[in-house]
Parts: sequence; C-alpha cells; structure tokens
Amino acid sequence: MEQIYQMEYRGLNLFDEISTVELAIDEARKTIHIFDIGQVVTPVFNFDVSAYELSDGFYKMADILRHKKILTGQQAATELTLSQWLITNNVYFYSPKQRIKKYADGSIVEIIDRDKEQFLFDTYIERV
Repeated sequence: MEQIYQMEYRGLNLFDEISTVELAIDEARKTIHIFDIGQVVTPVFNFDVSAYELSDGFYKMADILRHKKILTGQQAATELTLSQWLITNNVYFYSPKQRIKKYADGSIVEIIDRDKEQFLFDTYIERV
C-alpha cells in the first residue's frame, strides 16, 4: 500500500501575507504534491525566457524539507546540495483555476491532459 505523508508549510504569498501550503509527500515515488491556493510556492512565469521558474518561496520550502531529511533516501541532507535534491525528486503544483504544473528533471511543464499523467494526487485534483 502506498504511504503518503501530509504536512503544512507557512510562508509569505505574493502580497506579503502569511498563507498555508498543503503538502503530500510520496517517498516511494520521490514526489511532492503541493496544494497552493495562496501562491506561496507556486512557479512564476519569466517573460524574458517565456518559461516557468521555481519561486523564491519554493526554494525556501524545499531547503527546509531537505534539511528535515525528507526524500533524501540514505544520504544525509548535508551531502546533497539543494539543486541535487531537487533534481532527484518530482513536484506537482496544484493551483487555482484547474492549473497543475509538474517540476521534473529541472524543468516545469503545465499538465493539460490529466488522464495521461498517472501520479497526480486525486485529493488535490478534486479541490482544484
């Protein structure tokens, strides 16, 4: 049976207000599912390169997870840089207006066809 750990993270949103982000962490698949209504860690669109980029809020949250030894496997968190830790894991961002983005292998893509993406977190899909 698949085990998913759930937790909350609090950070500043785009309006410098404290908001809560819900996390579901699937260690077996090395995946983090993020339900972010307040846009605390949601990727931002960079118009200069016409692509999504990870936000500062996400990097702060990811560094905390790495130091708590979440999704580090047998390695100590200090042995992995943040970049190495990010590359070895997948992240799904569930945002308002039915938008879902996936971070994998160093790039962010928007998921258009949910049926083709097999590891989406059903609880968050129902909510977006």
